[in-house]
Amino acid sequence: MSPMDTNGFRQLVFDGRQAALHPESQALKISRVVGGCLSSRPIIFSLDSKYFFCSCSNKIKVISVTTGEVVKTIFDSSGNCHNDEITCMMLNPNDPQQLLSGSLDGTIKVWKYSDVELLKKYEFGIPIYRMVILASYPDRFFVVTGIPCKNASCRGKQKAQALLYFRFDKKDQPEMHLLCKSKSMCTGLVTSPDGEFLIISFLRTIRIIKIKLNQQKGQKWPKYTHSSNISCIAIHPSKPYISIGDEYGKITHMYCLKESQIQDPVKSSVHWHPHKVNSLAFTSDGTYLLSGGKESVLVIWQIETGHTQFLPRLGSEIRSVTISPDQTLYAINLLDNSIKILSAINLEIKQAVQGLKHAQVDASIYPLSTGLVIEPRNHLVVLNGLPGTIQFYNPHSDRHVMEHEVSQRTMISRAFEKDIVYPNVNHVSFSSNGNWMATVDSREDGETTPELYLKFWKFDPNSQTYVLNARIDNPHSKAVVSLNFHPGTNDTSLSVVTTGLDNKFKVWKINSESHASQVFKDSVSWMCKFVGSYRQYTPRATAFSQDGSILSVAYDSIITLWDSRSNVLRDVLTLLPNYEFIRHLAFTNNSPFLVVTTQNFLYVWNLLTCTIWWSYRIEAHHLAVDSKSTRFIIASNSEKLQECRLFVFEPQTAIPVMVHTVKDIVKAIAYFPRKFDEVSSPSNAFQSYIIYLNQNYDMLMIGENFVEKVH
Repeated sequence: MSPMDTNGFRQLVFDGRQAALHPESQALKISRVVGGCLSSRPIIFSLDSKYFFCSCSNKIKVISVTTGEVVKTIFDSSGNCHNDEITCMMLNPNDPQQLLSGSLDGTIKVWKYSDVELLKKYEFGIPIYRMVILASYPDRFFVVTGIPCKNASCRGKQKAQALLYFRFDKKDQPEMHLLCKSKSMCTGLVTSPDGEFLIISFLRTIRIIKIKLNQQKGQKWPKYTHSSNISCIAIHPSKPYISIGDEYGKITHMYCLKESQIQDPVKSSVHWHPHKVNSLAFTSDGTYLLSGGKESVLVIWQIETGHTQFLPRLGSEIRSVTISPDQTLYAINLLDNSIKILSAINLEIKQAVQGLKHAQVDASIYPLSTGLVIEPRNHLVVLNGLPGTIQFYNPHSDRHVMEHEVSQRTMISRAFEKDIVYPNVNHVSFSSNGNWMATVDSREDGETTPELYLKFWKFDPNSQTYVLNARIDNPHSKAVVSLNFHPGTNDTSLSVVTTGLDNKFKVWKINSESHASQVFKDSVSWMCKFVGSYRQYTPRATAFSQDGSILSVAYDSIITLWDSRSNVLRDVLTLLPNYEFIRHLAFTNNSPFLVVTTQNFLYVWNLLTCTIWWSYRIEAHHLAVDSKSTRFIIASNSEKLQECRLFVFEPQTAIPVMVHTVKDIVKAIAYFPRKFDEVSSPSNAFQSYIIYLNQNYDMLMIGENFVEKVH
């Protein structure tokens, strides 16, 4: 550390790269892992169809069909099922009480899922994208892997994929054979029910492999070229043909599984989908074929008669369709990160499991701009959902609670046209008692007039949701940078502060009026009561003190302190070096300290003396303040190392109370209140979880001395 003189006082600068710990520091532990990408891979039903297995990044969740609850999470002693993303799962054909999982870490693991016990691990040394194991050959694996690109310009990318055959000896040493390869991605890998044929599809080609001949070297397998890009395949359980779904929505039936049909297969086709067919699945008796795609419609084809049945408005694009072993359930994986279990008899939804919706959104177009916001009424986590919506999520139960549509949008299916640009929710804030919510949403497609709205929502106890009270068009002439509620609890004197790139901050206040007319009795409106600026600088962030008496507005490298009641400028604080702009601004709980971060520094100001109490050299990507204690946390990501260091501080000292490294990139972080029965005593110093969202959209709850156990 090195001293420097700023504003006439001595400031200590600590270097976060050589962090020392507080003598009473305590270790952080992972309490729960919730959320995740539920619908990116097809699910697998248990043999009795009472449970289904869902891969989430490098873990597997076991979910009850009846309740929708996560009853188990499959992982090993390290806390993970695999060291990389799980790409495929299947039940052991010789023992359906065992589950096999393949991963990009180059391993296939065999689990006894009832006891969450790892029975065996097969090392392949190559990334696994798809796998097939047959009951008649339990020690043989057919796996699809990627072939790395050797060209320096595309180093690290998968140029091609190949189907490999592995056989393990008694010492678990693999013998490998190359069956086929292609310069394009594999789009399907299926086997016939009798285990005689293995069919693999690439972008434009299909190969038929006869399993009994797979050890004959130089065997030439039949190869067929399709007229358009193949998106999925399925094999009929009793008749000698396969069904092919393509990018234009056509389903082609190709009869090619008999000796007489190999050279010149007979083809027929059906066409309903205007977009790509994402998934095909036959019922076990071959009577029906299920298909789904972008239209959010499940199509059920009766093979013999050609009759079609439709289940529309499923809410999102269908990614995959799975049929339960007892043929009574259909599982639909949707693009909004949800799984819906349907009755095969009446097509009614028996269960719906919803993950974090933003996990399936293109973050480059619709970023996670809200961060993680804690809703005060029920202590739910609120964050961006699908474009134009926010999602309320309960981390304790790992369940979706509510989706709130901030901006209405029309789900229009446009074939062969560019995608529609939808509105995005930029900011969310709640009043301290949760009776009011404010949002900012915007839309700009580069062609039509930009849209920008500030909306106020009142909680309705009858519907248990927020109802729109007021909408303000173009609250600023440019984008809104921040949105904050005044921490006061009186609903009759609420105020909200917004800042914009138009170099202004505005104070919006509630206006309660009583009218003689019964129609407008006790009506509530919102009005702009004050517009402030400072030397035409651009505001970067705002924060209220805990008692609401001080409003802090950050401009570039300058902090302005305003009397929130009279809107009078009281003081101006300047940071050094002044070439770094302020990223985050927050008051600590029950203390006179203001926490400020820039690109390379963390500053803690003492507002009693208006001096920098201490500073810390660190690249702070995220800041969160605990509402139950005086602590705050800094998240510093390292893209190079693919990890993040979490620093927990008390504002009085620059020595961290805790430093914890996680092998994740933190996208958002917050303090999350513990449940009442988890607080061991009122003197417990650490009464909140630290909850963060990683790059895989897993939501991790960490802390110390937790009583809740991991499933």
